[in-house]
Amino acid sequence: MIRTAAGETVLAPSVASRLIGRVRVPDQSLLSPRELEILALVADGATNRAAGSRLHLSEATVKTHLLSIYAKLGVGDQAAAVAEGFRRGLLDASGR
Repeated sequence: MIRTAAGETVLAPSVASRLIGRVRVPDQSLLSPRELEILALVADGATNRAAGSRLHLSEATVKTHLLSIYAKLGVGDQAAAVAEGFRRGLLDASGR
């Protein structure tokens, strides 16, 4: 109680362990499998049209997925989405 009265944050060991585990392991569930595929293709340099062709989707559908990716990652464009994907461990050097 003394630590909390002093304004310190105190976590039970079990809570701290779970929190650290979530920080160390990227949250793959943040993006859907299809969104991860599209983000990987964009990271590899694919245009919206090329990504759609590769995944048998329309360009409009790829754009819709990208808008969802932007919202989930808190970014505003493809370059920022790719950078954030790498930062969060959703992508690796091979683009996936």
